[in-house]
Amino acid sequence: MDKDDFLGNLHYLPIVLFVSLPSVFILTYVIAVALGHVEAGFPYISDTATYAPESCIFAQFINIIAMLMSLVVYIRYSQVKECSSTFSLQASLPKWNHWALIFGLTSTFGLSIVANFQETSVIVVHFIGAFLCFGGGTAYFWTQAVCSFYLHPLGCSLRLAHLRTALSSFSTVCFVVSIITDVLARLAYKGTNPRKWYKADGGWELHVASTITEWLCAVAFCVYILTFTSEFREVKLTQPRVACTLTRTRLSNEALNESQDAGISHSTDTRTIT
Repeated sequence: MDKDDFLGNLHYLPIVLFVSLPSVFILTYVIAVALGHVEAGFPYISDTATYAPESCIFAQFINIIAMLMSLVVYIRYSQVKECSSTFSLQASLPKWNHWALIFGLTSTFGLSIVANFQETSVIVVHFIGAFLCFGGGTAYFWTQAVCSFYLHPLGCSLRLAHLRTALSSFSTVCFVVSIITDVLARLAYKGTNPRKWYKADGGWELHVASTITEWLCAVAFCVYILTFTSEFREVKLTQPRVACTLTRTRLSNEALNESQDAGISHSTDTRTIT
């Protein structure tokens, strides 16, 4: 293949996600606080994107980010698959890689659900999306950590594998703590608007613990995606090719027939004039 048939510089993709995802969170937070939709303390990420216009901004950008994250998951899956077949690595690696693909796409799908189904609109669907996003993402991190150890030393450094294991452990703790404290906080809550949770409403300490761990889990997600940067430097993506042989043949025949008909008509007109 020619050099132009490949897409390079894929290492910029994790960097773009690392910058854009927190930027969207911060932007919607600032807008929600400025408009008085949430308190400036410790709201959930989704609470800052509940009302318009911040909910519209959040949904639009998160949908794009979810698509890019799905692309990252697929590229990583293809990279591990290629390394596994080329270097004849452990037989269990393809299975871990397959599950990583499933968990990764599940997480990105959940992220899209969270963005499009606000808590105040369809609360059950929103919570399902949040569970798929954070739960699927945490499972994806663990499977990728295992794949990283299998790829050492050919496709991954041991330091990077340990870093991903640490991030996976941190995400797991944050995910579990966030769920438990959220449930306990809601049981103790006596207010009327959870988007504006005050100390007098009850369960405020548990609520703060839940929101902080959720934000920390999101930060861990961004850092984990950033760890793919060095490996994506060596990856090139083949551009898709579109083959239209049948259409080209049909069009060529039609053009040939039209050309022949035009030639016959032109010859007839010429003889008539003569």
